[in-house]
Amino acid sequence: MKIKSVKYESILRQFYIYFLVASVIPLIILIYLLYQFATAGKIDMPGINSKFLIFIAGVFSVLGFWGTRSFLTKIVTLSNKLKETTWEKIDKDTLLELAKGEGEIAHLAKAFGEIATKLEENVRQLEDAKKMLYRILSKVGKAISSTENFAALIQFILETIMEALGAERGAIFSLVENKSAVKPVAVSGVNIKDIPKEVSFGEEAVGWVAKERKALFVPLLEEKKTESLFSPPLISAPLIVHDKLWGVISLSGKKESDNFSEDELKLLSNLAYQIAVSFANAKLNEEAERTYFETMSALALAVEAKDPYSRGHSERVAEYSIKIAENIGLTLEDLNTLRDASKLHDIGKIGIIDGILHKHSKLSYNEQAIMHKHPLIGEGIVKPLRSFFHILDPIKHHHEFLDGSGYPDGLKGQEISFVTRILTVADIFDALITDRPYRKGLTIEEAKREFQTMADKGKLDKVIVGALFYLIEAKKI
Repeated sequence: MKIKSVKYESILRQFYIYFLVASVIPLIILIYLLYQFATAGKIDMPGINSKFLIFIAGVFSVLGFWGTRSFLTKIVTLSNKLKETTWEKIDKDTLLELAKGEGEIAHLAKAFGEIATKLEENVRQLEDAKKMLYRILSKVGKAISSTENFAALIQFILETIMEALGAERGAIFSLVENKSAVKPVAVSGVNIKDIPKEVSFGEEAVGWVAKERKALFVPLLEEKKTESLFSPPLISAPLIVHDKLWGVISLSGKKESDNFSEDELKLLSNLAYQIAVSFANAKLNEEAERTYFETMSALALAVEAKDPYSRGHSERVAEYSIKIAENIGLTLEDLNTLRDASKLHDIGKIGIIDGILHKHSKLSYNEQAIMHKHPLIGEGIVKPLRSFFHILDPIKHHHEFLDGSGYPDGLKGQEISFVTRILTVADIFDALITDRPYRKGLTIEEAKREFQTMADKGKLDKVIVGALFYLIEAKKI
C-alpha cells in the first residue's frame, strides 16, 4: 500500500501527528526516564515531587492540545464553508461569526467577507450588463425593422452612446448645406423644441466644435446642475471623415457622477469618426438613389410622350396634388411625398403592352386585369430606392377607393392614407378632363358632377373633393 506524505493530510490530522511526535511521545519518554531514575534511586530533587512535575507537564500538554485544536478548528470550518459555498452562495452568517473574534482568523474571515461582497457586486454588474445588452439588441432590431431609415439609425446610435457613457442628454447635429451652421437630426433626454433649429458656427459649445473642428470637454465647476443640452458637464466632438465636416455629437449631464472623464471624451471622439462615415455613406446612397429616381422620372415622361393622350399627365397630376395639399394645409414632408409620388405614380405602365395602353375601345375583362397590375409593377420599380420608401404607398394605392371597390388591394376608409387620397383625386381629375383614345375629355362642370357623385357614394374623400372645387372656383386650377 502506498503511504501518503503527511503534507497531503488534512490540517487537523497533520496537527494530531505533529502533536503526537512533538509533545506526547517526548512526554511519555520523560515519564519513563523519571520513573527509571526514581526506582534506581539516582534522582534526588529536594522539595520537588516528581509526580507533581509530571502532572504539570501533562496539564500543559492537554491545554496546548485543546487550544491549538480550537484555533485550527476555526480554520478548518472556514475552509470547509468556503469550499462548499464559494461557487454558489457565500454563507455570510458563518463569516460574520468567525469575524467577531480577534487575531488572524478574524481578519481572514473579514477579508473573505469583503471578497464575497465584491463578488456579489460583480455579479450584479454582470446582470446589469446583460440587461443593457438586451435593451441594445432590442433597439438594433427596431432600427433594422425601420426600413433601413437613416434617421432611425442615427437616433439608435445616439441613444446607445448615451447609455454606454451614462449621459442624461444628447444630440447629433448635421451640417446645414451652404451655411455655416448645424441642425439637430437626433435628440434624446431633452425636448427638441428646446433646441434651436440651427446653431451657427461659434455659438454655444456645439457651434464652437463645428467651427474649430476640435473635441470639447466642459466640466461641471458648480454644484448646481441645469437641464440644458449645452450646460456642463459636457463633452462634444466633430463628425469628420476625409477632412470633411459632417456635423457634431454632443452629450451633457452625467447620471452617476459629476463629470465626464478624459477617457470618455476620447471614446466619443473615436465614435464620432464612425458616425461621420455613416453620414458620408448615407449621402452617397442618397445621391445615387436621387439619380435613379430622376432616371425613372425621365423614363416615365418618355413613355407618356409616346402617347399624345397621356403626354404631360404626371406633371399635371403633381401640380393638382400640390395645390390641393397646400389648400388643406399639409406639411412640407407630405408635399414632397406628393410631388415625388405624382411623378412616378404611373411608372408601372412601362410593364403594360402598348396594345392595351393605347387601345381605342373599352378594355376587355382580361385586359383590365392586366392594366390593374401597373400599381404593383410601379411599386416594384421604386422599392429598391430606400430614400423614397415614403412614396411606395401612394404609387401602389392611388387607384383605391374608400368603399373598397378600388385595386389592387381593395382597401377601405382609414386603410388609405390621406396623401394617397389626394393623389387619387388629382389623377382622376386629369383623366376626366383630358381626351382619351376611347372618349373626349369632360368639361370642368361635367367633371365636378362626376366627383360629386363619387363623393356621395363614399368612393372619394369629401374634404379633398371640396378643396378641389374651391381651387376650380378660384381659378387656381
